[in-house]
Amino acid sequence: MIFRLALLAAAGVALSNGIAAELEKNSADKHARVSALRLSILTRLVRDWPYLLGLLLDVIAWPLTLVAVHELPLFVVQPIVAFSVVVTALIDKFILRRALSARSLVAMGIIFFGLIMLSLTAQPEKAQAVGQVAKWIIVFFPLLLALLASISIKTKVYSSAAVLAAISGLAFGGTAITGRMLIITHPYWQVLYSPLLWSLFAYGLVGILTFTVALQRHHASVINATMVAFETLVPIAIGIALLGDRPRQGQWGLVIAGVTLALAGTIMISLRSSGEY
Repeated sequence: MIFRLALLAAAGVALSNGIAAELEKNSADKHARVSALRLSILTRLVRDWPYLLGLLLDVIAWPLTLVAVHELPLFVVQPIVAFSVVVTALIDKFILRRALSARSLVAMGIIFFGLIMLSLTAQPEKAQAVGQVAKWIIVFFPLLLALLASISIKTKVYSSAAVLAAISGLAFGGTAITGRMLIITHPYWQVLYSPLLWSLFAYGLVGILTFTVALQRHHASVINATMVAFETLVPIAIGIALLGDRPRQGQWGLVIAGVTLALAGTIMISLRSSGEY
C-alpha cells in the first residue's frame, strides 16, 4: 500500500510540474527580461493568475515529493517526475491544439517503456544516513547555486540560458535529495527544527527563480530539457553514491536501461516540441 502511494505521489509531482511549467511560461513571456535574481520577479509575476496557479501547483508538488522520496529510491522517483515533460506536451496537443509529431509519440512510448523497467526494480527503501560533512554541504548548497545564478543572469551570452536551466535542475533535484534525507519523527512538528527542511525550501525557491528567468531567454522546450536532465541524473547519482539506493535483487542492468530510456525520451519530446530536435 505504501509502495503504491509513493508511486502515485511521484506521478502527482509529474502532473503538477507539467501543468505548472505551461502556466509559468505563459506569464513569463509577458514580462520584460530580468537581469538580476531577486524575489521581485515573483512579486510581479504572481499578479498574473496563470503564474500564481502554476506556483501553487509547484507548492503542492513539494509534499508529494517528500512522500515519494521517503519510500522510493531516487532512480525510480526522478524519471517519473521527468514525465512532466509529457504532461506539458499533452497540454499543447489537446488543450492548446498544437501539433504533436509522430516522433513525439514515439518518445512518449520510450518513456513509458523506461518507467515500466524501473518499476520492476523498485522496492520500498529508506535512505541510509550520510556523514555530517556531506549533510552540511547539501544543506548550504542552495547558497552556491544562488551565487552562480546571480553571476549567470547578468551575462548576455546566449549560453547563460542553458546555465540557468542547469542550475534550476540542480535546485529542483536538491529538493528530492534533501527530502530523501529528511527524517520525520513523532511528534511531527519537530521536523521544523531540521536544517534539511529549510534547505528543501531554499532549493525550491532557487529552482523556481532560475527556471522562470531561463524561460525568458530561450525556447521553453530547450530550457525544460536541460533542467530535466540535471534534475534527473544528479539526484540519481547522489542517491546511489551516498544514500544507499539499490534496486531489487541487484537489477542494475534494468535500472541503467530504464533511466536511459526515460531520460532520452524526455529530452526527445522536449526538443521536438519546438522544432529543436
